[in-house]
Amino acid sequence: MNRVTTPFKVAAVEFNPEFMEFEKNIAGACAMAEEAAKNGARLIVLPEAAISGYIYRDLAQFLPYMDTVPGKTTDALSVITKRYNCYIAIGIAERDADTGLTYNTGALVGPNGFIGKYRKNGLNPSDILWFVPGNTGYPVFETELGRITMIICYDDTYWEPARVAAVKGCDIIAYICSSDRVLPQLGAEAAGKHSTIAAVQHQCAWNGLAMVAADRSNAETNPTTGVTVTYGGAASIWQADGERVAHAASTDYTTTMTAKGSILYGTIDPARFDNAQKQTLARRRPELYGDIAFFRAPTDGAASKSAHHVRSAAFQYRVAMNDFDTNLNRCAAMVASLQNGNATKDLVVLPAFSFCGPVTKDNRDQIAESALGKTTQAASDFAVRLKAHLVASFIEKDANLFYHTAILVGPDGKVIGRYRQTHLDPVLDGILTPGDDLPVFETAIGRLGLLLNDDFRFPEASAVLGLRRADIIAAPVSWSGQYGGPLQDAAGLFDHPYAANTMILWYAAAKTAQAYTLVANAVADGMMGSSGLLTINPIDSLEGPVVGSVDREEIVTADFTTLGADFWMNQTKLVGGRRADLAAPLVFPLQSKALAAWRSQPGFNIDSWTAYRQ
Repeated sequence: MNRVTTPFKVAAVEFNPEFMEFEKNIAGACAMAEEAAKNGARLIVLPEAAISGYIYRDLAQFLPYMDTVPGKTTDALSVITKRYNCYIAIGIAERDADTGLTYNTGALVGPNGFIGKYRKNGLNPSDILWFVPGNTGYPVFETELGRITMIICYDDTYWEPARVAAVKGCDIIAYICSSDRVLPQLGAEAAGKHSTIAAVQHQCAWNGLAMVAADRSNAETNPTTGVTVTYGGAASIWQADGERVAHAASTDYTTTMTAKGSILYGTIDPARFDNAQKQTLARRRPELYGDIAFFRAPTDGAASKSAHHVRSAAFQYRVAMNDFDTNLNRCAAMVASLQNGNATKDLVVLPAFSFCGPVTKDNRDQIAESALGKTTQAASDFAVRLKAHLVASFIEKDANLFYHTAILVGPDGKVIGRYRQTHLDPVLDGILTPGDDLPVFETAIGRLGLLLNDDFRFPEASAVLGLRRADIIAAPVSWSGQYGGPLQDAAGLFDHPYAANTMILWYAAAKTAQAYTLVANAVADGMMGSSGLLTINPIDSLEGPVVGSVDREEIVTADFTTLGADFWMNQTKLVGGRRADLAAPLVFPLQSKALAAWRSQPGFNIDSWTAYRQ
């Protein structure tokens, strides 16, 4: 198949179906899709359950408005895709004609008709009333525009769908969504705003994928239940290198059910499919990710049983090269400031290379120290003075090997544990040795994992910590904008908007591991600060983020309570809802036959690694 090599137009269609109007909605969806096609869009994405509407009382009420896939909807759309030589992705409530099972499905139609389907795996608390879990894996379909995957709404609560597709060779995500508030019937959870469309950026940012994200933008009422939900709007279009090229306004919550849909246009450039973040796929370390393929029950015995209220602080100061004493004194002044103000803290995190300063091939031997060297000794002293858990990082020499090591010290000054950076920054290749574990440590404030620098470019790293039931991730970093970028959320959908300088990958780690993530970064010398606390429930009113400045030395403080027991999403629910079976390819060795066989097929294809026949 010949690939398009020049930029092409795409469209995210905010189509608002009418409730209980199957045939009318097919016609309406076709009309908006044809309008986009006439205007030159080559890839057109429509919302989830676009032909049926969504908030039915039960399965029996929903069934008359479901379709088969392929079926009436895909047949009607095929007329448009053939006429205009385009591709359409659409969400359809599917009833399988053979088994009678019902799925929340995405269908892809192209110039030659129906191409394939994806059945949603990340089922939300409403979905489970009507749909069974998907059985297609996370398929990727070859097209002339690039390799396309479909992700549906609540799927983005999990990091796996986009990552599995990326490892399979995906270029473009068609994000199909009907993102609304949590239904009132769910009790205490309804206090939250379940708005997955609010922050879809991590799906492309972590994987180097382009994305077209479509949502509904109206209100929908079921007169048999009295339930009304309002959908968020906020459609968006993203280049594969992370640039958001188009963004629709969020829905005004006073909007009525008569709100008309709209079409958001943008351009995707295939030249950007090969980008720095996608290139990190070759540096993945599957040998560290074994936990990802194992099922973890919500009642996992390793998980914390009790919540902890944690008073935290991220120290943000200049970390100068080859100047241990000056760096130590800067940190000591912040310690004294907390002491003098009687500001009690339970957890303090220092920037990466806390006292030794950045490492290069020229100064490595000079600044390296033993595991119990002067950095650990200073960290121990500061922890005792603050009566806090404290995390610092340094260059460790062990025999003839050198590591970037984070040390965790308890309030009694004793070392609780250490972590050696497992995903080295490319500039450190050949200078340092990567670590070989992603440990989680039991502490008096909960279970705590550590990450450093480039670890955040790999969602598997924070995911393993989450699956090992870390309540908190503490992260000394040295970030100058060399990866990731600012979080671009949907204005109007967050009760507590993030600061404009919030770093997307730190945010994504906290969200998808459901672990409070405390990051400390340096300032000056190109460093971009932005230290702070990334929370596990970032969208609703229950808790707000705290992010420091880009360029000012400061102590960024935040209080939080672990576990999030009453939140619409927390780690227990996340672990219980994920599909470990579908994530198995992420732990296959990079050179394995099983990975190669799986990558060569569009879908899950368990035959790739299960030998039914000898």
